[in-house]
Amino acid sequence: MLKMGFRFIVPVLLLCTANVFAQEDIYSNGLETGIGARAIGMGGAYSAVGEDYSASYWNPAALAQIRRFELSGGLSHFIRKNDASFGNVTIQSDETFTKLTDLGIVYPVPTYRGSLVFAFGYNRVRTYDSNMEFSFFDATPGDSVEYKWREQDLGTMNFWNAAAAVDLSPNFSVGMGLNFWSGGSDYSFSKKETDIYDIWFEDEWRNDQSINSNFSAFNMSLGALFRVNNQLRLAANMVTPKTLTVTEQWSEKGSVIDDDGYSSLMYDENGDPIDYSGDFEYKLRTPFSFTLGAAYNLAGMMLSGQMEFNDWQQLRFETEPPISGTTREQANDFIHENYRSTTRVRLGAEFTLPGMGTQLRAGYFLDPSIYENAESDEDRKVYSFGLGFLLDKQLKLDIAYQFGNWKHYSVDPFGADANARVTSLQEDIKYKKLFATLSYRL
Repeated sequence: MLKMGFRFIVPVLLLCTANVFAQEDIYSNGLETGIGARAIGMGGAYSAVGEDYSASYWNPAALAQIRRFELSGGLSHFIRKNDASFGNVTIQSDETFTKLTDLGIVYPVPTYRGSLVFAFGYNRVRTYDSNMEFSFFDATPGDSVEYKWREQDLGTMNFWNAAAAVDLSPNFSVGMGLNFWSGGSDYSFSKKETDIYDIWFEDEWRNDQSINSNFSAFNMSLGALFRVNNQLRLAANMVTPKTLTVTEQWSEKGSVIDDDGYSSLMYDENGDPIDYSGDFEYKLRTPFSFTLGAAYNLAGMMLSGQMEFNDWQQLRFETEPPISGTTREQANDFIHENYRSTTRVRLGAEFTLPGMGTQLRAGYFLDPSIYENAESDEDRKVYSFGLGFLLDKQLKLDIAYQFGNWKHYSVDPFGADANARVTSLQEDIKYKKLFATLSYRL
């Protein structure tokens, strides 16, 4: 059963062995949207902009541009639709999620010249919220039951951060952030077989599996911002590796309900009841992350862009992986052979309406698959729009809307016992997310 937990970190290893449907890990599951409705409305192309608390995430050096005390908080509302299909059967699953995204404070220290700024806060930069449902009727004589599969994942990647920025010269700023990571995933998967034509003595067979994962880590971010002139800014940011300590509790339980409504445990091929549970702990080290960005502002129109490079082949297990019969060396070799380096691309624009205290925004985000063979995981393209309103001299409201859709393909998605029924699955995922950030400045 330890192989169940490995789905959370190195899913490719499970494609041939696991009976769990999920095939994504903490770096491909969900989108790392970042924080701040203004930044997200610009596609996240914010490393060279960074004029609010969210700069502590995008590029801590950009905090040096802030001259007023700021207190801000943000919320998000997520709608995820998943159309799962095989052959001529399509099943739709919809879920909605509302969560706090960030809460932070910025304190500029009064200085004779230049700038010295500190920021502290809590941030949710990625959600693991996902859903899938599929059903299939097997009309084969001697079977003739309806199969239903359901998957749900709830969780987030969070961090507390303390950041600081300082001007080293009139046009050059540097910054550093200390990040204390936490988070986890509450994953569940169920398979149900129903005797809808009342052929068998049993009415329902059910198998439920769950993995509750929690992780923690520490790392640093180092940034720089160079103001070439009043219009052009250039930015660079480096995020150091973090060693995630992951703890997992897993369980599996099988049950049978007969025609009289009596429930009992299901038994495996060895005659043992299917009622298992356990826990495991392991460590995983992530690669460096490098970002380069630029922003150009002319007559109220700001254009920005950035590229983020990650070499996922450098992902490494620091301890034995949580899968039976696989050594740390074998798991790391598999990562090196099947993962690839990626470059995330973010583009954004913002136009300030003259004399109205209102800003219009648009953005684009390309998030490539981390797998070398990306046929089962399409590159994700996300578009965004946003608005900014200056409510009064101290209060500002920013709103952003993100949307996109992509496909995910999987082979034998429900394990060997379903191969004769569902040999592949296509998921058409529709992503919609609304962000709001309220900022108070003195």
